[in-house]
Amino acid sequence: MILVDTSVMIAYIRTGEPTLRALFALHDAAICGVTRAEVLQGVRNPVNRPRMILALDAFRQISIPDGAWDAVGDLFALLRAAGLPTPWADVVIASLAVQLDVELWARDQHYVAIQRLLPQLRLFAEPP
Repeated sequence: MILVDTSVMIAYIRTGEPTLRALFALHDAAICGVTRAEVLQGVRNPVNRPRMILALDAFRQISIPDGAWDAVGDLFALLRAAGLPTPWADVVIASLAVQLDVELWARDQHYVAIQRLLPQLRLFAEPP
């Protein structure tokens, strides 16, 4: 399994790239509620919402266990101490990937900075 970040989901929804679809299937792609919420908050026209729901429902949905929230808080504190302001959603998703011991697929550079402080975070290397 691989955890997919919002940045990759948005690219897929906008383009429908067959390469992304193939990689999702090959790596058993999953999303968490944070990614789902981020995608849905970006829907500008309510007419498009059902299409977004269908796209999101095609992925395995991963719940965030109650015990993960302490790790989220600890990671926030680590990032703050290092002077790295990071979006809330990215911290939650990174923490979840570490807790699940899965690779995280993102196109967002926040995760590279997070990985420097949290080497357990494994980032998926998207093929060229």
